[in-house]
Amino acid sequence: MDWIIVLFVYAVFIYGVYKLAKSKNRDPGGWMLASIIISPVIILVVLAIMQKLPGKKQNTSRRKKTNKN
Repeated sequence: MDWIIVLFVYAVFIYGVYKLAKSKNRDPGGWMLASIIISPVIILVVLAIMQKLPGKKQNTSRRKKTNKN
């Protein structure tokens, strides 16, 4: 029964790594893998220290439709 609680807490930490990596515009999959291999607590600290990467710019201007008559 105790190992279920430990696995649940471990999964919550990995989910926290996912959310933090996504909010910092970093690859969540790679950071989750690193947290499984190393330690989720260490990866959370590293991610918290890192700066946010600039996100992808969305094209807000739309093309005008031209009528070819």
